[in-house]
Amino acid sequence: MAKVHYARVNERQEIVLPPQLARKMGIQPGDEVRVEMNGGGLHMHPSIHGLRRVYVEVTNKCNLTCSTCMRNVWNVKYGHMSMDTFERILAGVEGLPEKPEIFLGGYGEPLSHPRILHMIERAKQRGHRISLITNGILLTKTVITSLIDLHLDMLWVSLDGASPECYSDVRLGDSLPTVLENLNQLRTQRIQRFGGASWGGHPKLGIAFVAMRRNIHDLNEVIRLGTRLGATEFSISNVLAHNDELLGENLYMRSLNTVIGQESRPLIHMPLMDMQSETARALMNILKDLNQLELTGSLLNRNTDQCPFVERGSLAVRWDGKVSPCLPLLYTHQHYLDERQRTSKEYFAGDVQADSLVEIWNTQAYRALRKRLQDFDFSPCAFCNSCEMANENLEDCFGNVHPTCGGCLWARGLIRCP
Repeated sequence: MAKVHYARVNERQEIVLPPQLARKMGIQPGDEVRVEMNGGGLHMHPSIHGLRRVYVEVTNKCNLTCSTCMRNVWNVKYGHMSMDTFERILAGVEGLPEKPEIFLGGYGEPLSHPRILHMIERAKQRGHRISLITNGILLTKTVITSLIDLHLDMLWVSLDGASPECYSDVRLGDSLPTVLENLNQLRTQRIQRFGGASWGGHPKLGIAFVAMRRNIHDLNEVIRLGTRLGATEFSISNVLAHNDELLGENLYMRSLNTVIGQESRPLIHMPLMDMQSETARALMNILKDLNQLELTGSLLNRNTDQCPFVERGSLAVRWDGKVSPCLPLLYTHQHYLDERQRTSKEYFAGDVQADSLVEIWNTQAYRALRKRLQDFDFSPCAFCNSCEMANENLEDCFGNVHPTCGGCLWARGLIRCP
């Protein structure tokens, strides 16, 4: 059973949080915390000034050329992060009251970095929770043993199909048998090391799936397969369309075009019920019309217009040390918004070669940007998309300047990162 926390209300009607919960949410004295109604209760957001996760792109090189990857539409310098840069990242968060999670992943394959295991070792020595995302091909028996020995906390594996045909259609290779053999090896070693069920011990296993028209029929089998392999989490994302072909693969065009009127649609209160075929069809029809759906007191399919990276208390560090508010802003790239090509220009808040992460995180400009992102007072480019300002993220018709995030599909809840 999950641990229950109770806040108390003092004589001034102020809500006082338990200290351990406030620390977990990154809340410090004097912070302003966003609170909003959600069904029959309140939703309290974490502090936007508590740094709780650092995405570290240790390399932008990869051993695959997946059809869904942003790497297909850029022209950038490739490289591995140096150990000096990585040590600067770790030293730069040393003084924080709570150690942020280090998430090893970006637009390359982390396991292709020649010193990745040493990086994990150094971060664990400093007391960080460590997650890593991989395509699974380099997850050999020796590497798995090392990841277990180093106490890696979470391992995410990208798996976009449960059949060789479906997998190769996205990943552009016949590597699915190798990936599954490696995941079976992970399952075997965890059982041998920790005993009991396949999900026991560490690292925990998560599966990341990019949903498209060509592979959505395989999603249920991917979840069944992942569960048999010991996965405890699944992250499902839509595809970000970088070219015409992927534009025809997306599964969110109707949602993107009609979500603006969602507030005027009826609110439907649903109980828990068995997911039989008749029930599933009824629920599908409810969701298809984009009605507001409440399940056991909480709204499920609300459009929140919020930056998931700000909500997680996160930032991203590129392999060369440049610091961005999020993964999508690490590189300039093109993608389609509706049927219109849009250029997202890279944006950086600092560089760990010049300043520590905490210094960058606490600059007045970066704090103001996080507040602007949480308020999300941007023009609605994602569904308006009718003027030239929507072609880039440099300015919008509300007067915002770079980065403008009204066209961000992550903020619309359509694209997700683990």
